[in-house]
Amino acid sequence: MDRKYHNEFFQYTETIRIPSKCNVITFVNNGSIDVLINNFPVTAGSSFSIAGNQNEIDTTEYYIDFGTSTAGSIWVIKKINA
Repeated sequence: MDRKYHNEFFQYTETIRIPSKCNVITFVNNGSIDVLINNFPVTAGSSFSIAGNQNEIDTTEYYIDFGTSTAGSIWVIKKINA
């Protein structure tokens, strides 16, 4: 049986807390500074993903922290099971 899902794309440029509520979440740092995701450093130009197993949903609240910089930008891509 085919499982349906959709992707959501969000861009953030200031410090914020976001809920995940998804099966896979990817953070793409396209800014010119390093950013912290729940205190995990993501260097400028890099990305990382967290993927669940089939039928799992990540319920983590992620804290995106740009510090005091105004040069931050990060894309968050979520895979949402339908």
